[in-house]
Amino acid sequence: MGTGYKIKICGIKDLATLELCVDLQVDFVGLNFSPRSVRQIDIETAEALLKIRNKPGFPKLVFLFFENSVSEIQNLTERFHPDLVQLIRGDKFLTDELWDYLTEKKTLLPAIRIQEKVTSDKDLEPKSELVILDSYNKDLGGGTGHSFPWEYVTSVKRPFLLAGGITPTNVKTALETVRPYGIDVASGVETDGKKDPNKIKELVHNVRTI
Repeated sequence: MGTGYKIKICGIKDLATLELCVDLQVDFVGLNFSPRSVRQIDIETAEALLKIRNKPGFPKLVFLFFENSVSEIQNLTERFHPDLVQLIRGDKFLTDELWDYLTEKKTLLPAIRIQEKVTSDKDLEPKSELVILDSYNKDLGGGTGHSFPWEYVTSVKRPFLLAGGITPTNVKTALETVRPYGIDVASGVETDGKKDPNKIKELVHNVRTI
Protein backbone atom coordinates (compact mmCIF):
# COMPACT_ATOMS: atom_id res chain seq x y z
CA MET A 1 0.00 0.00 0.00
CA GLY A 2 2.98 2.30 -0.40
CA THR A 3 3.50 5.19 1.98
CA GLY A 4 0.12 5.02 3.66
CA TYR A 5 -1.16 8.44 2.61
CA LYS A 6 -4.93 8.48 3.01
CA ILE A 7 -7.21 9.09 0.03
CA LYS A 8 -10.64 10.73 0.09
CA ILE A 9 -12.74 10.86 -3.06
CA CYS A 10 -15.50 13.41 -2.62
CA GLY A 11 -18.65 14.29 -4.51
CA ILE A 12 -19.63 10.80 -5.57
CA LYS A 13 -22.98 10.70 -7.35
CA ASP A 14 -23.20 7.26 -8.98
CA LEU A 15 -22.94 3.66 -7.91
CA ALA A 16 -20.19 2.68 -10.36
CA THR A 17 -17.85 5.30 -8.90
CA LEU A 18 -18.64 4.28 -5.35
CA GLU A 19 -18.04 0.61 -6.16
CA LEU A 20 -14.71 1.51 -7.79
CA CYS A 21 -13.64 3.39 -4.66
CA VAL A 22 -14.52 0.36 -2.53
CA ASP A 23 -12.58 -1.95 -4.85
CA LEU A 24 -9.55 0.37 -4.81
CA GLN A 25 -9.72 0.53 -1.02
CA VAL A 26 -9.70 4.31 -0.77
CA ASP A 27 -9.94 5.48 2.81
CA PHE A 28 -12.83 7.96 2.68
CA VAL A 29 -15.73 8.57 0.31
CA GLY A 30 -17.71 11.79 0.40
CA LEU A 31 -21.34 12.46 -0.49
CA ASN A 32 -22.15 16.12 -1.04
CA PHE A 33 -25.52 17.56 -0.01
CA SER A 34 -24.67 21.23 -0.44
CA PRO A 35 -27.18 23.23 -2.52
CA ARG A 36 -24.23 25.34 -3.71
CA SER A 37 -22.41 22.40 -5.28
CA VAL A 38 -22.69 20.82 -8.72
CA ARG A 39 -22.09 17.52 -6.91
CA GLN A 40 -25.16 17.81 -4.73
CA ILE A 41 -27.19 14.62 -4.33
CA ASP A 42 -30.63 14.13 -2.82
CA ILE A 43 -31.79 11.72 -0.18
CA GLU A 44 -33.04 9.19 -2.73
CA THR A 45 -29.64 9.03 -4.42
CA ALA A 46 -27.94 8.62 -1.08
CA GLU A 47 -30.32 5.80 -0.21
CA ALA A 48 -29.50 4.00 -3.47
CA LEU A 49 -25.75 4.47 -3.12
CA LEU A 50 -25.57 3.31 0.46
CA LYS A 51 -27.19 -0.04 -0.24
CA ILE A 52 -23.62 -1.29 -0.70
CA ARG A 53 -22.39 0.16 2.58
CA ASN A 54 -22.18 -3.30 4.14
CA LYS A 55 -19.76 -4.41 1.42
CA PRO A 56 -16.44 -5.59 2.94
CA GLY A 57 -13.84 -2.84 2.98
CA PHE A 58 -16.32 0.00 2.55
CA PRO A 59 -14.45 3.28 3.22
CA LYS A 60 -15.27 5.71 5.98
CA LEU A 61 -18.38 7.60 4.91
CA VAL A 62 -18.30 11.40 4.95
CA PHE A 63 -21.34 13.64 4.43
CA LEU A 64 -20.47 17.16 3.24
CA PHE A 65 -22.69 20.15 3.96
CA PHE A 66 -22.36 23.81 3.04
CA GLU A 67 -25.18 26.30 3.44
CA ASN A 68 -27.59 23.54 4.39
CA SER A 69 -30.05 24.19 7.19
CA VAL A 70 -29.20 22.77 10.59
CA SER A 71 -32.38 20.67 10.51
CA GLU A 72 -31.40 19.13 7.16
CA ILE A 73 -27.95 18.26 8.47
CA GLN A 74 -29.48 16.69 11.57
CA ASN A 75 -32.09 14.74 9.60
CA LEU A 76 -29.61 13.30 7.10
CA THR A 77 -27.00 12.37 9.68
CA GLU A 78 -29.58 10.75 11.96
CA ARG A 79 -30.99 8.77 9.06
CA PHE A 80 -27.75 7.49 7.54
CA HIS A 81 -25.19 7.73 10.38
CA PRO A 82 -22.12 8.74 8.38
CA ASP A 83 -18.76 8.16 10.04
CA LEU A 84 -17.85 11.83 9.67
CA VAL A 85 -19.71 15.07 8.96
CA GLN A 86 -17.74 17.58 6.90
CA LEU A 87 -18.63 21.17 7.71
CA ILE A 88 -16.88 24.28 6.39
CA ARG A 89 -15.66 26.79 8.91
CA GLY A 90 -17.27 30.13 8.16
CA ASP A 91 -20.52 28.65 6.80
CA LYS A 92 -23.07 31.31 7.76
CA PHE A 93 -25.83 28.71 8.16
CA LEU A 94 -24.07 26.81 10.94
CA THR A 95 -24.61 27.22 14.65
CA ASP A 96 -21.98 26.94 17.35
CA GLU A 97 -24.20 24.36 19.04
CA LEU A 98 -24.11 21.98 16.06
CA TRP A 99 -20.37 22.45 15.55
CA ASP A 100 -19.66 21.78 19.22
CA TYR A 101 -22.03 18.82 19.36
CA LEU A 102 -20.35 17.07 16.42
CA THR A 103 -16.93 17.92 17.83
CA GLU A 104 -17.81 16.27 21.13
CA LYS A 105 -19.15 13.21 19.30
CA LYS A 106 -15.84 12.97 17.40
CA THR A 107 -17.74 12.96 14.10
CA LEU A 108 -16.88 16.47 12.89
CA LEU A 109 -14.49 16.71 9.95
CA PRO A 110 -13.83 20.45 9.78
CA ALA A 111 -12.82 21.99 6.46
CA ILE A 112 -10.76 25.16 6.70
CA ARG A 113 -10.27 27.37 3.66
CA ILE A 114 -6.71 28.65 3.69
CA GLN A 115 -6.03 32.28 2.78
CA GLU A 116 -2.66 32.86 4.44
CA LYS A 117 0.26 31.00 5.97
CA VAL A 118 -0.69 28.88 8.98
CA THR A 119 1.54 29.79 11.91
CA SER A 120 -0.06 27.69 14.64
CA ASP A 121 -1.81 24.34 14.70
CA LYS A 122 -4.02 25.80 17.44
CA ASP A 123 -5.96 27.61 14.70
CA LEU A 124 -6.85 24.32 13.00
CA GLU A 125 -9.61 22.87 15.19
CA PRO A 126 -7.36 20.89 17.56
CA LYS A 127 -10.35 19.15 19.19
CA SER A 128 -10.99 17.25 15.96
CA GLU A 129 -8.73 14.33 15.10
CA LEU A 130 -8.51 15.34 11.44
CA VAL A 131 -9.14 18.47 9.38
CA ILE A 132 -9.30 19.36 5.70
CA LEU A 133 -7.23 22.28 4.46
CA ASP A 134 -8.70 23.63 1.22
CA SER A 135 -8.53 26.63 -1.09
CA TYR A 136 -10.81 29.59 -0.45
CA ASN A 137 -13.77 30.70 -2.52
CA LYS A 138 -16.31 32.86 -0.71
CA ASP A 139 -19.24 31.29 -2.57
CA LEU A 140 -18.22 27.64 -2.43
CA GLY A 141 -17.37 25.23 0.33
CA GLY A 142 -14.80 23.36 -1.76
CA GLY A 143 -14.44 21.37 -4.94
CA THR A 144 -13.36 24.43 -6.90
CA GLY A 145 -10.45 22.74 -8.64
CA HIS A 146 -8.12 25.53 -7.51
CA SER A 147 -5.17 25.03 -5.20
CA PHE A 148 -3.75 27.40 -2.64
CA PRO A 149 -0.01 28.04 -2.12
CA TRP A 150 1.19 24.83 -0.48
CA GLU A 151 3.91 26.67 1.41
CA TYR A 152 1.09 28.08 3.57
CA VAL A 153 0.75 24.72 5.32
CA THR A 154 4.19 23.11 5.15
CA SER A 155 4.76 23.76 8.87
CA VAL A 156 1.48 22.17 9.99
CA LYS A 157 2.12 19.20 12.25
CA ARG A 158 -1.40 17.96 13.02
CA PRO A 159 -3.13 15.39 10.75
CA PHE A 160 -4.89 16.97 7.78
CA LEU A 161 -6.18 16.14 4.33
CA LEU A 162 -4.84 18.44 1.65
CA ALA A 163 -7.55 19.60 -0.76
CA GLY A 164 -7.83 22.05 -3.61
CA GLY A 165 -6.76 21.42 -7.18
CA ILE A 166 -5.13 18.03 -6.63
CA THR A 167 -4.99 15.82 -9.73
CA PRO A 168 -3.32 12.55 -10.72
CA THR A 169 -0.63 14.67 -12.38
CA ASN A 170 0.35 16.85 -9.42
CA VAL A 171 -0.47 14.58 -6.49
CA LYS A 172 3.07 13.27 -6.02
CA THR A 173 4.46 16.80 -5.93
CA ALA A 174 1.76 17.82 -3.48
CA LEU A 175 2.48 14.95 -1.12
CA GLU A 176 6.24 15.33 -1.30
CA THR A 177 5.97 19.09 -0.69
CA VAL A 178 3.39 19.18 2.07
CA ARG A 179 3.55 15.71 3.68
CA PRO A 180 -0.09 15.68 4.81
CA TYR A 181 -1.96 12.81 6.38
CA GLY A 182 -3.73 12.40 3.06
CA ILE A 183 -5.55 14.07 0.19
CA ASP A 184 -9.13 15.03 -0.60
CA VAL A 185 -10.04 15.09 -4.29
CA ALA A 186 -13.25 15.96 -6.14
CA SER A 187 -12.85 17.81 -9.45
CA GLY A 188 -9.32 16.49 -9.94
CA VAL A 189 -10.66 13.06 -10.89
CA GLU A 190 -13.43 14.31 -13.15
CA THR A 191 -13.79 14.74 -16.89
CA ASP A 192 -16.50 17.08 -18.15
CA GLY A 193 -17.97 17.29 -14.67
CA LYS A 194 -18.26 13.54 -14.08
CA LYS A 195 -16.09 11.20 -12.10
CA ASP A 196 -13.60 9.54 -14.44
CA PRO A 197 -12.70 5.97 -13.42
CA ASN A 198 -9.35 6.13 -15.20
CA LYS A 199 -8.37 9.29 -13.34
CA ILE A 200 -9.40 7.76 -10.02
CA LYS A 201 -7.30 4.68 -10.75
CA GLU A 202 -4.36 6.83 -11.81
CA LEU A 203 -4.59 9.01 -8.72
CA VAL A 204 -4.72 6.02 -6.38
CA HIS A 205 -1.81 4.36 -8.17
CA ASN A 206 0.30 7.52 -8.02
CA VAL A 207 -0.34 7.98 -4.30
CA ARG A 208 0.47 4.40 -3.44
CA THR A 209 3.67 4.20 -5.46
CA ILE A 210 5.43 7.21 -3.97
